[in-house]
Amino acid sequence: MSFARTKIQPPRPRAGSAGTWIERPALDARLLGALLSQRLVLVCAAAGYGKTTALARQLARLPAGTALAWVSADADDDLHRLLACLVAALEPYDLPWRTAPEALLARVDDAGGRARMAAELLDALESCEVAHGVIVFDDLHRVADPAFFELLDGVLERLGPRWTVAVAAREDPPLSLARWRAAGELAEFRRHELQFAAEEAEALAGVLEAAGPDTNPLAARTRGWPAGLRLALAHGARSAAAGERAIRDFLDEEVIEPLRADLRDFLLRSAVLPELTAARAAAVTGDARAAALIERLERLGLFVSSLEAAEPTLRLHDLFRETLLERLRLERPDECAALWQRAAAGESDPARQLPMLLNAGDVDGAAAALLAQAPTLLTEAALATVAHLLALFPPEFAAGSPALHEVRGLLAWARWDFQAMLQSMRAAERGWCARAEADRARAAVAYQSLALNALGRHVESAARLGPLRRETMSRETRVVVLVACTWHALDLGSLHRLGPLLDELVALLETCDDASLWYRAHPLPRLNGLPGTEAALQRYVRGALGVAGDRPLPLRALARVQAGWHHAWQRGDLAAAEEELAAVLEDCRWLGEPPNVAGSAQLLAAFVHALRGEREPALAAAERMVDEHPTARGPASLWVQRLHAARVAARFDDRERLVRHLDWLQGHPSADGFAAAAQASQLEALAGHVQRLAGRRDAAIDCWSRALECEEAIDRLGHAVELRLYRAAALLSQGRRESAAAELATAVRRVAGGAGVGAALFARPAIEALAAADWSGALPDEAVGVLGGWLGRAFTRAAAQPAPLPGGLSTREWEVLERIAAGDSNKLIARALDLSPHTVKRHVANILDKLGAGSRGQAAAWYAVQRG
Repeated sequence: MSFARTKIQPPRPRAGSAGTWIERPALDARLLGALLSQRLVLVCAAAGYGKTTALARQLARLPAGTALAWVSADADDDLHRLLACLVAALEPYDLPWRTAPEALLARVDDAGGRARMAAELLDALESCEVAHGVIVFDDLHRVADPAFFELLDGVLERLGPRWTVAVAAREDPPLSLARWRAAGELAEFRRHELQFAAEEAEALAGVLEAAGPDTNPLAARTRGWPAGLRLALAHGARSAAAGERAIRDFLDEEVIEPLRADLRDFLLRSAVLPELTAARAAAVTGDARAAALIERLERLGLFVSSLEAAEPTLRLHDLFRETLLERLRLERPDECAALWQRAAAGESDPARQLPMLLNAGDVDGAAAALLAQAPTLLTEAALATVAHLLALFPPEFAAGSPALHEVRGLLAWARWDFQAMLQSMRAAERGWCARAEADRARAAVAYQSLALNALGRHVESAARLGPLRRETMSRETRVVVLVACTWHALDLGSLHRLGPLLDELVALLETCDDASLWYRAHPLPRLNGLPGTEAALQRYVRGALGVAGDRPLPLRALARVQAGWHHAWQRGDLAAAEEELAAVLEDCRWLGEPPNVAGSAQLLAAFVHALRGEREPALAAAERMVDEHPTARGPASLWVQRLHAARVAARFDDRERLVRHLDWLQGHPSADGFAAAAQASQLEALAGHVQRLAGRRDAAIDCWSRALECEEAIDRLGHAVELRLYRAAALLSQGRRESAAAELATAVRRVAGGAGVGAALFARPAIEALAAADWSGALPDEAVGVLGGWLGRAFTRAAAQPAPLPGGLSTREWEVLERIAAGDSNKLIARALDLSPHTVKRHVANILDKLGAGSRGQAAAWYAVQRG
């Protein structure tokens, strides 16, 4: 996820007398001790009490080797964003994640996903090999997401003794503070401990060169309030009251107003930025002297924090920034919108950019920005972030914004909630039409067609989709239209259209490297073996893998699923298919079992095992893809999965499972129009297997004949070829040799025409019976040879594998383990082996799983034993 890296950088002490921290021995000692021993440290006081300073001061004094993860909260940060920052902040310590943290983050919008995220975070923290670690959440009063506090409470409940969580906030966070207080595991630092005593006020006056006889009374009048005291000392104020309004008044009158005109002007204009860098401040203010002015601000010791970053970066204190923004609104109201717009233009973090646009009053621009960002966020599985950003918009605007309706539709598609997708895209179409945005309206129509197809409402889909095909549109819209056309042609049996459609779609994708477009266009497994599709599907695999790279994206795993289908179905190379399947399952585990990847992997596994003749694994995989089918995908998708499960049951003569699935399919029709007729033909095909298993050959032949009357409608994943082979075997058993030969010859032609050898291998029992017959004079020698080749492949066992390395590790995993044992970090391993950091983390997870190790150190110890 994209966010400003300054969110995970703690402030550092500033050089120069005005910015020097004075010694506060009592506070320092207790706070440092708490950070090294307590479960939870709470620093809670009003603005200006130095909460962040107190924490940062002690973090700089932590013993060498202590892990530190710092997260600064922004206004209305949500659970997903805060956790993404935490994961990034922990990255230097090589936590041994067992699932890709990016995948875990993708599922935190539901209770089960949050529970898994908490469990895996705790396991990774416990297995991290550091003496002690501190996790800081600064300015947590800005966070309103109850899901974050619920998860943090759960993490605190099970947090091991080597980790401490520290929270800085203006008010008590909604955590189980009473529990930790009663258990003696909460250290609290509140106003009375943060305020300055008389001797500390005197020390501060000395640092600020403002000592005088009034120091003690001033400390009393400010009640030890650090911000008020510092302002009063630094700027000669005679009194200060302990209140937020008071400090704003002081800042306004005693700090901002006396500044040199050019510096004051620069500060006012740059206050729209959450952090100041020379480049961004210059772009927003138009002042080419931004670098020099930022340096002067730091030297003056104003209410700013310096951050460790690639270029000098200052973060304004909340109240200081709020005071500047208030002054900006009062003095220069005409400039505000333009300043916020320029700030937004240079912001890459969508969670910061959208509020900037909303502050500028550009609600339509904010909606357009979210629509532009949403596909990428959804491809990266940041569904919760998209939902959070949608909630930032005023309800009355959101109800009428076609851009936001489209974003809701995309979010619903990512959740496979096709009914919600349909409703949102209809609203988007109406809005885009009202605005004469023809291209966006066409995209909304195409998305509706996709949803209608998925819901089995093919007649409605055809009515919406038909006119689009001939119209001019943008690349993105054309991709969506072509995907919708492909789904529609597939469901309606227009197989002759699929090859050209896929060629056009892949050629269009190849003109860009937008992973979100490739992801939206990933092919359905049912396209394999259909006329003219093989070349385009192979091009898709190459392109998608190139775009995804080693990033932990579902796109990569889905492309490898398609590669597995190619090996199994077109080439009959089951060893290669099994290799791809193993890689997909590894990716699926690393990605946290995303439903679309898991379902695709289960279908591939069921068919590969079936082609191999492995009864129990095939049946088990088929049952899982039915049992674990996500409800949100709807009945049409479940119908297809049940159909495939029934075919696998028929392949292994499991009559009980076959009848159970057939009964369900007959009772749950999920399509209209031609697709409903196709479903009826598919049911006839399954009924034929039931008759076959009952020994009623004539009835089986009749069922299969009726099914094959709609051959193009049922020919998905070799179903038509499978039926012809079984029908030929049944005819042969009745002595009807010529009819059997004709049926077999048709099957041979269809396989040669692109149906794929997998279609024949799936009918292994029929092949065995047909290959044993004498076809002299009834079947051309070439066809007899093809049949013999099928027989050989059907009974070929897996090639002997080389002796595995200890622990079942792969060669690459062994190389990674060698580097772990040598003490290398993930970054060093990636550099040494020319791998990406994502790949190294995945290998580490596999190594720990295979060895049953809880940490990198345990894996290294195991390696040392193996090496003797």
